[in-house]
Amino acid sequence: MRRFFYDPAQETADCVLISGAEAHHLRTVLRMRPGDAAELLDGAGGVISCEIEQLNHDFVTFRILSRRREPESSSPLTLAVALLKGKKMDMLIQKATELGVRSFLPVMTRYCEPQGRDSESLERWQRIMLEACKQCGRATLMHIAPPQPLAALNLPSDGLKIMPWEGETVCTFSALGVQAGQPVTLLIGPEGGFHPSEVEQARRSGFKTVSLGRRTLRAETAAITAAVLAQQVLGGFDR
Repeated sequence: MRRFFYDPAQETADCVLISGAEAHHLRTVLRMRPGDAAELLDGAGGVISCEIEQLNHDFVTFRILSRRREPESSSPLTLAVALLKGKKMDMLIQKATELGVRSFLPVMTRYCEPQGRDSESLERWQRIMLEACKQCGRATLMHIAPPQPLAALNLPSDGLKIMPWEGETVCTFSALGVQAGQPVTLLIGPEGGFHPSEVEQARRSGFKTVSLGRRTLRAETAAITAAVLAQQVLGGFDR
């Protein structure tokens, strides 16, 4: 089923109008036609099942068949990740969206990789997140914050704060006793790891260091692994 985002302001009781890039993609790339079925997402949990009624050069009109809501998990998961090299950050934005992460916080640490202009990176990440939402059928957008230094990170005030760290040899993820309904924030370091002063700073901010096993994982692997472990316990994979 093809999925598209729409502006609720362009919705009436029985139809929805889409214009701009989404309409262009639908018409010229996907070559959809009147009568074709689709799902429209409003980015806040609303889903409309519909079919194309009319196409022209400026807009596409859909006839509404039914409506439903798909709320996110009741256990919000925040993923804070140090900026990674090249396209790894793009890939991680995509996977975090698919895994149901509620908020994504890019972090600047001592050993992280610069990303160029923050505004351009943020715009690209937003596009990647939107495409991932359409691909996986996620009806609520993942919030992506602008990159922030670790010391200035705007963290949730409640819930459990977890930092996978290669220097931790005792505490495992399962030993934390994460429970469904509990907000969780994960903090993942860069390829070069955290500086010792950053580890202490994170601990002072309430983070508990955990081990993800005896193998040294790449930063993007650690982020995905930690998100999966958290969602498994929090119920993020329940239908």
